Formats: sequence, structure tokens, C-alpha cells
Amino acid sequence: MPVVACLPHGGLDYPADLAEELAVNKDVLWSDWLTRELYAFLPELGITSVVTSFSRFVADVNRDPAGEQHGGFWTSVVAATMPRGRQIYRRPLTPGEIGSRIRLAHEPFHLALDSAVAKLLAVFPRVMLLDLHSFGAGLGGDVILGDRNGATARPGAVTRVARALSDAGLDVRMNERFSGGWTVRRFARHAQVDAVQVELNQRRYLDLDGHRYPGVPPRREFDETQRLLRRALATIADAACSSAYLETENE
Repeated sequence: MPVVACLPHGGLDYPADLAEELAVNKDVLWSDWLTRELYAFLPELGITSVVTSFSRFVADVNRDPAGEQHGGFWTSVVAATMPRGRQIYRRPLTPGEIGSRIRLAHEPFHLALDSAVAKLLAVFPRVMLLDLHSFGAGLGGDVILGDRNGATARPGAVTRVARALSDAGLDVRMNERFSGGWTVRRFARHAQVDAVQVELNQRRYLDLDGHRYPGVPPRREFDETQRLLRRALATIADAACSSAYLETENE
């Protein structure tokens, strides 16, 4: 099956030896809640999955490790602040500490992702990469697809993904706020990979309104949402095996 799905923000593990300098309880370091559980069916569909157990606050694998190192949540590989500016650490981490975190959590994830893509390209002429996330911000729609406004995937590939999700009953938007992070951006010039970021609204499967943090929000319509996603991903996987998709010339 020429499809790879990665889940970069579903982990919660925060090693005890890294927690000494935290100024907050590690339970408030939120994640793409329950995405690994939500997409647990992927191997059953023949889709290669790449996951990490580490919290995004150990090192955010969807940030450029050569970019901002230790600043804002939305831009740094090791965030120094929460999304609303709250300080995460008692002191700034050193370059050595940041490098150690990148080697621990960031590098293995992307080595595994590159290996998965390479193995499939040894069999298939092209591969679809789905970068799976969730969001809790007050935005409309059930799913926001990101392709950097056409830079990371061929239009036909994005259309297949959007149509499958829409046919499953989900309200799909394109490049609204979430247009694609570093993971899909780094595949933008790969002629044989269509990389699409898939952001799922957490309100589809979690009770965000009735929850007080810290901790994982309670499930709400989790099973139904998982059923819809399974249907959509099965359709996407089948489409990725078609001759129309595997044709390597530009669409």
C-alpha cells in the first residue's frame, strides 16, 4: 500500500530526567489528544504508520531542527513557552540540552519516516504521506487539509483525500490557518511524494467544553468519528493504489 501516515503529536511521554527544570506540571503539556488511539486501525488497512511516544514538549518533530531552537510554541523545536505565553521551564535550556532532546525524540521520528517512504518507493512509483494532527482552536469545519497552497502535493492527490473525507460525512476545509508544518514542507520538492497535512477538529471526538485541564479530555462520539475516519482512510488507500494516482507525470 503506497500510503504512509505519521502522527507527530500524539505522544505524552516526558522522561523524568528531563522534567527537573519544568516550571509547570507535565500533565498540562497538552497534545493532539488520543490521536494514536483514534487512528489505531491504520495497520489493518495496510497503511504504514510512524508514531512517537514522546511529548511534543520534549522536542516537536513538526518543527525545523535547524530553525528556532527555544522560543515560541508555534515556531520552536523545543518550546520555551505554552501557546499563550506561559513559561515552561525555570530557566532557558542550554544548546546542549536542546541538541540532546532533538537526538532523543526528533531525529528517530524522521529517520523512521524517511525509511518508511524509501521502502515504499522501492515498490511503488509514488507515495502518499498523510501527516495526521488534531486541533482544539475555535475554527470551523471537521477537517482542515494543508498542502502549503499547492506546494507539497499534486492537486489530484489532495482532491482524492478531500473527497474521501467529505464522502464519509466530514466537513473539509483547505489551508485555513493550518496549511502544513515542517513535516510536509520538507517533502515539497520530492517529485514522488504527495504530502498532505490532515488536521481533525477535536470537537468531533472529545468533550472540550465540559473538560477542565489538566488531563485528557473525555471522549465524545469517539467511536463514531473513528468509524468515519476508517471509511475515509480505506477509500484513500484504495485510491492510492490506482493507476490514476500512481502515474508519475504532473496532474
